[in-house]
Amino acid sequence: EYLTASEDGSIAVWSLEDHRQIFRVQVSNSTVRRIAIKPDQSEIALACKDNRIAIYNASDFSLKAVFEAHAPATTAITYDPTGQYLLSGGRDAQLKVWDTLDHTLVRQVAAHMFSVYRIAYHPTLPLIATCSQDKSIKIWDAQDFRLLKILSLEKTSEGHKHSVNDILWTNDGTALLSNGDDRQVMVWEMDAS
Repeated sequence: EYLTASEDGSIAVWSLEDHRQIFRVQVSNSTVRRIAIKPDQSEIALACKDNRIAIYNASDFSLKAVFEAHAPATTAITYDPTGQYLLSGGRDAQLKVWDTLDHTLVRQVAAHMFSVYRIAYHPTLPLIATCSQDKSIKIWDAQDFRLLKILSLEKTSEGHKHSVNDILWTNDGTALLSNGDDRQVMVWEMDAS
């Protein structure tokens, strides 16, 4: 099975075999921007354009929690590798860390100048990458959220000329891929430092 999010505010579960829709649930009256699945696969978190995060039970799609996260829109979401924390980003340029047990705000970081579009944990190191409408990619220490590196035209000789829309670590963590509104896909080699 796989999940899709829709501009109409719904998510759908689809069959991998014949690609037919198995189940659909209305989450919001506005766009569902991102989907994140908890590492133990017990719950699904949804970043909604109406500034909320919705948490659903993965087994029966019952609603577990809904809470306001970013005004005016929540645009990025991911779980930490342990499942203890949920990270979100929004049009407010903030990176927020939520406790997954009671959904309380644990930490808030002024991460970017404009919308945060993606949050990605490094596969083996305690690092987080974020990307933004501000044309930058930032690398953070995953334990204390200290900014370690900025990848942008302003800070390096290479970078996106427009909004950076998505990022993805390679499986071995030696590179970070990014794409943006400049129609470029970039590969950033990463060292362990």
